[in-house]
Amino acid sequence: MRRVKPGWYVLAAVTVYAVVVSVLLFARPAAPAGDAGRGEVPPPAPAGRGEAAAYGPEGLWFPIPGARLPRSDSNLPGAPRPYRAGVSQGFDFVDGDLDVPVTYGAAVIAAAAGQVIRADLAYAELSAERWERLLEEVEDGATEEELDLLRGRQVWIQTSGGTVLRYGHLSGVASGVSVGRTVYRGQVVGYVGNSGTDAGAAGGRERPRLRFEVWPDEGRYFGEGLTPEQVRLEAASLFVGP
Repeated sequence: MRRVKPGWYVLAAVTVYAVVVSVLLFARPAAPAGDAGRGEVPPPAPAGRGEAAAYGPEGLWFPIPGARLPRSDSNLPGAPRPYRAGVSQGFDFVDGDLDVPVTYGAAVIAAAAGQVIRADLAYAELSAERWERLLEEVEDGATEEELDLLRGRQVWIQTSGGTVLRYGHLSGVASGVSVGRTVYRGQVVGYVGNSGTDAGAAGGRERPRLRFEVWPDEGRYFGEGLTPEQVRLEAASLFVGP
């Protein structure tokens, strides 16, 4: 009878081990989509500077880092604007009404990833005389064109879901931000200013502010028809950080 060499026992053992491990791996149930093997939803892959990211977790970042909702109801969407017989269509972030300073030239970031559909790169401020005439013209109500003038320099971003984010009263548009470009959430898109206001028309830097409007559908802005309490309640789900 021929003796089996010891090395053959080792080879056979390794082969059996490999077969068993392979069977166990293939028999293991696949983790459900979005599980990542630990019961957690994996974060969306970050977008590069040249492509739009996924919308990410449902909700928006505040357009000024560290900001929260304005404390004053008059700076919420739907607040009355007697001087033009209308209401505000967005959030007004002004210094002294937030937990963070709002200074002229401070960075404004994209609240969500999306495509730039408007960037006022060649914006020209109204003269003080033209601004005064504009106020007289809107005394009984403002047209869309007149509201556009009152927002000053703007950047608009459209998310993959169709929501349009409007940034107004900017002092400038960030480098590389232009119509057709995609931006990632958190990217600097502009700077706090006072364009479209009397201070802007006068050429000064007083009373800087940011107008931030959220338009889920064409012709309907976030907060339309809601009381201040309802706006705050809905906004608790709209904003997720940072």
